Amino acid sequence: MAQSVKGFIEDSYQLVTANNPVVPLQGNDFIKGLQFMNELLTSYSASALLLTVSREVVFNMAIGQQFVTFASPDFIPTPDVASGRLANLGNAWLLLDGVTYPLNNEDRDEFMSAWKYLPQQGLPRYVIVDYNTDYTTMRVYPAPSQVFELHVYGKFQLAQFTANDDMSTLPGYYTRFLRLALAKDLGAYKGRMAAWTDKLEGMLKSAKEDMESVSSVNLDIETDHGSWLNGSWRVKAGI
Repeated sequence: MAQSVKGFIEDSYQLVTANNPVVPLQGNDFIKGLQFMNELLTSYSASALLLTVSREVVFNMAIGQQFVTFASPDFIPTPDVASGRLANLGNAWLLLDGVTYPLNNEDRDEFMSAWKYLPQQGLPRYVIVDYNTDYTTMRVYPAPSQVFELHVYGKFQLAQFTANDDMSTLPGYYTRFLRLALAKDLGAYKGRMAAWTDKLEGMLKSAKEDMESVSSVNLDIETDHGSWLNGSWRVKAGI
């Protein structure tokens, strides 16, 4: 049976408290614990290194559709893909009649400074990603001239927890790391940083290294081809 959010937060408090483990949380301890846990999960989406493993989502792109938005299900307006905000793109490709068409992840600045060859409908070759605070927008260029399946593989921001949730949405290897990370923050909040020992810091460091070691995030923004956007390479080639 999955552990409740309340039980998980109690475990984190126990790492930095002198209280007997059977003593319940006091005052607003649970509310603060829930707040700090959600803040941690949000902060991990900045680089995506400390999010869970990458996953694949699929979306059917309409003819002429240029933009696809990724956000949580409760985001307004309703996103195209309600799998959470895309925090880091691994790769993307199109699928049509069993044929895979890889998409190049083009740097936004390169795209905005390049000539854009018309017509802008055809077989898409590029994706340009805009990472925003609560949502991510992916532009597909050129816009598709027929209906394609868009496959996106990457890391998505984890959903916020509520008081009535349990921890079943997180894999077991991740909860070990999160429990220690939350305990360190709670120790500062409760004035119990003296209870955060070198041993606990070593355990947190080890768990963090494990999380980062399995991350498929690529932080390299360099490209070895310059810009191959339609208009740009045509101008450079004198076509």
